[in-house]
Amino acid sequence: MTNSNGPSKEQKYDRQLRLWQAHGQLALEDSKILAINACATVTESLKNLILPGIGSFTILDATITTPQDAGNNFFLDRNSLGKPRGECAVALLNELNPDVAGVHVFEDPSKIIAANSEFFEKFNLVIASQLSQADVNALSNICFSKNIPLMIVRAYGFIGYLRVQTNEHCIVESHPESNLDLRLDSPFKELIEYSDSFNLPALESMDFAHVPYAVILLKSLQEWKSKLCSKHNNALPQTGSDRNAFKDLVRSLKRPGVEDENFEEALVAVFRACSPTTIPLNISAILKESKSKIIAADTPSFWIIARAVANFVDETGYLPLAGIVPDMKADTESFVKLQTIYRDRAHQDALKIHTQASSLVSAAAVATPPNIEEVSRFCKNARNLRIVRTSSIASELTESSNKAAEIGRLAEDLESNIGLYLGLRAVDAFYTANRRFPGFHDQEVESDIGLLKKTVASMLLKMGLSAGLLNDDLIHEIVRAGASELHTMASLMGGICSQEAIKLITAQYVPLNNTFVYNGMKSVGGSFEF
Repeated sequence: MTNSNGPSKEQKYDRQLRLWQAHGQLALEDSKILAINACATVTESLKNLILPGIGSFTILDATITTPQDAGNNFFLDRNSLGKPRGECAVALLNELNPDVAGVHVFEDPSKIIAANSEFFEKFNLVIASQLSQADVNALSNICFSKNIPLMIVRAYGFIGYLRVQTNEHCIVESHPESNLDLRLDSPFKELIEYSDSFNLPALESMDFAHVPYAVILLKSLQEWKSKLCSKHNNALPQTGSDRNAFKDLVRSLKRPGVEDENFEEALVAVFRACSPTTIPLNISAILKESKSKIIAADTPSFWIIARAVANFVDETGYLPLAGIVPDMKADTESFVKLQTIYRDRAHQDALKIHTQASSLVSAAAVATPPNIEEVSRFCKNARNLRIVRTSSIASELTESSNKAAEIGRLAEDLESNIGLYLGLRAVDAFYTANRRFPGFHDQEVESDIGLLKKTVASMLLKMGLSAGLLNDDLIHEIVRAGASELHTMASLMGGICSQEAIKLITAQYVPLNNTFVYNGMKSVGGSFEF
């Protein structure tokens, strides 16, 4: 349904609401993005964030539009020449989505970074490009200290890279392929009672063909553990031979001449049914860490709920039930009842944890305690929590950093794209020393090859790496590019940047940790964690 002002938000954002749901969209609409330098790569990134409906954006840029800018940036035109680049880009970007407000700040980013760190505190994400090495390092330190995610994105000739920095990013909804937790190895009271309500030998053939496979497996496991306990020591079938014997037990329950799709589903799910319900090691580590944190007024909801879940695990031995039932062959009444049993038990677990979380926040006077919806989402996804902590950009090119050694190890692989990343970081050092990019002027291409080689060698030695780590072909290609920003590369890197930005803003899906490099000459990309 539309109104006089156009489609509703539900209609306008229908496809993305299916991806990150209403709470994810709300996080997007509450976001305030700072973009530094309105180059083609940054405006392409912003375009892909404005269309799905970020809250607002600010472009920090003191550059005057040149013909080169207008030639490769769809958000600048000939009328932009001689005018502030950021102002002209904002005017066109604001036309993309009336729900999003954009403004331009005509100030030198270098001066803001050097003298006004408080400027960045009003933003919850910073995207930057075409900054000097010194500015990148200073901005890295500011954002790292204030826990503001920072994304450095760049397109340089046929090379592109994205560097994501966040000192702590907690993810509840990582969206794994499967989030099932049927708990068949340790069934709860209501599930046992539901299974016991099926008297398999007495069922009519039609009803027998629609017994949910969860019931078939539970009954088989009960028989395995009870009648055969002397042989199997009351344990789950773990070895290959045990599982084959268990499958034979499942097959023995079949009824000749009756459709057996539900039994085939049960046989496919045997491995899952035979796997004991445990707490993954990475989740145990998160819960253990939550116990070490002092709950204070500014403690994020993630850690408050994690602490409550840790207490729940100490009491019960299990994570809260996810409450998800997969599709299976069953009649509607049986399936809905099974869904209800799991959903109700998951809700009971969530209520207990919410009560525990409420007691934690009341003792610490937390301003915004987690609500039951947050707790329920956390419980539903408790087996798939993730925390991303990247290194700071400022630290990676110093000899004292063990990150430098890791980068060097990766660069030894000649097929690795990490050499391209090092090459572009050397370009920044070249610019700092010469106030221009290598190969920017045609008459200086040959001489700049030698100058860039020296810059690369100096940078690598400072990192404690071999001065000859990067090959000559790479250095020649970087000089040949002459700092050109091709729109095709800008569009590609802008799309990748905005995708990762949405992950950070919505706290859904797992973002890049921490560097992506694209080789446009070979159409090959690679991600690196160091």
